[in-house]
Amino acid sequence: MSKSISQILIDNDKGLYLTNCNLSSDALGLGGSGNWSIRKNRLRGGLSDGVDQVIVNNGKMSFTILPTRGMGIYRGECGGNFLGWNSPVKNPVNPAFINLLEPDTCRGWLKGFNECIVRCGLYSNGANCVDQVPQADGSFVEEVLNMHGHIANIPAKYVEIQIIPGDPVELVVIGVVEEAACFCPQYRLTTRISTFVGSNKFSIRDEVSNFGSLPVEFQMLYHCNFGPPFLEEGAKLVTPSLEGAPRDARAAEDMQTWDYYKAPEAGYAEQNSYHDFAAAEDGSTLALLKNQAGNKGLTLRWNKNQLPCFCQWKRTASLAEGYVTGIEPGTNFPNIKTFERQQGRVINLQAGQTYCMDLSLEVAEDSKQVQAVESEIAKLLGNRKIQLHLQPIAKWSPL
Repeated sequence: MSKSISQILIDNDKGLYLTNCNLSSDALGLGGSGNWSIRKNRLRGGLSDGVDQVIVNNGKMSFTILPTRGMGIYRGECGGNFLGWNSPVKNPVNPAFINLLEPDTCRGWLKGFNECIVRCGLYSNGANCVDQVPQADGSFVEEVLNMHGHIANIPAKYVEIQIIPGDPVELVVIGVVEEAACFCPQYRLTTRISTFVGSNKFSIRDEVSNFGSLPVEFQMLYHCNFGPPFLEEGAKLVTPSLEGAPRDARAAEDMQTWDYYKAPEAGYAEQNSYHDFAAAEDGSTLALLKNQAGNKGLTLRWNKNQLPCFCQWKRTASLAEGYVTGIEPGTNFPNIKTFERQQGRVINLQAGQTYCMDLSLEVAEDSKQVQAVESEIAKLLGNRKIQLHLQPIAKWSPL
């Protein structure tokens, strides 16, 4: 293969839509380039009716992208290890069946929540609330915000597959999602999700543009969710945390053991902790979730200059309820937007401005690979120790 291969799957502007597509090394006569494939199909029946999915398999790792759900990563697999979690929501849910403004403005979003990586944003990304929006004359206007925003429940308007030659071949899925309304902020998310044939890693490059003519507020959080086999009793979250604090009184109960996980427990009430991470000179940082034996783990990498805040979500409930932890880098902490604005953590995106974010996930399949990531984290920290607060602190949590 000497030149890139491109296939457009969805293009609303041109009225183009492919229900099914199958590109593979064999189908393209590229067997020598590795046993890879990219398949697109549409689900039928139940709450999944009409959901498009793009399944990328690089020969070692596979993962499913949901264009119908904001280009989120539904789940994946690498070396026999499941990537994602077993939510009570068993299948992808078409946003057409979700009311994000149900009476408590929280339950609607949760009715579709089962992805491995789901974006929260773009106008808001935190807890549901009645926001106090400041006006130019010094007054405030109340605005109801649902939990975690809208972007995860907006179908992509454009989806393209690219096969890029090289050794190894790069597999790319590009998507465009617009969160916009008349007389409201206008955002365009352009995402590039890529992996190399034979790799244990995939990468996400997101660009969020304000295509309106006025400045808009912008928030983004990557809600990255994992269960077994990485999460289990005795599993540990290894991070270069310089400072950490519980979100609230509930999280404070176990703050001294924030980085360790318990066995499944029926009725477990979630615990969240907030952190400030060390980073390399270029802003790169990471977090590792490893199992109890330390012979398998998954690593998320991002840039602190783009995503300066970190939230750890613990919800080690019963398997039936959804035994899961969230590893969540963001532009801000997922508090109510009014508080985050007061703390100066809400970005103002100027007209025509684009904000870029990079996130990657890689899988360690043995103790040696896990230890290599742990050594990398230890090097970032150097001789510094975490400043651990056992109670919520005013700069990070509304008290």
